[in-house]
Order: sequence, then C-alpha cells, then structure tokens
Amino acid sequence: MEADIITNLRCRLKEAEEERLKAAQYGLQLVESQNELQNQLDKCRNEMMTMTE
Repeated sequence: MEADIITNLRCRLKEAEEERLKAAQYGLQLVESQNELQNQLDKCRNEMMTMTE
C-alpha cells in the first residue's frame, strides 16, 4: 500500500516537472519572439528615419 502511494507521488512529481519544463520552454520562445519582433521594429524605424532625413 505504502509503495503504491510512493509510486503514485513519484509519477505525479515527474508529470509536474515535465509541465514546468514545457512552461519554461514556452516562456523562452515567447521572449525570443518578442526580441525578434523588437529587432524588426527597430530596423523599420531606422529605415524610416533614414528615408525622412
């Protein structure tokens, strides 16, 4: 009985760790996407400034 509880808890812990890792990876992807969009915006802004000068 106790062994079943321990096995169940270990399984739940592993699942929680996997979910946490997925969330962290998704968060990193969001940050990378935001940086890429910011770089594109900066490039466009610089091009517009050059055109208006």
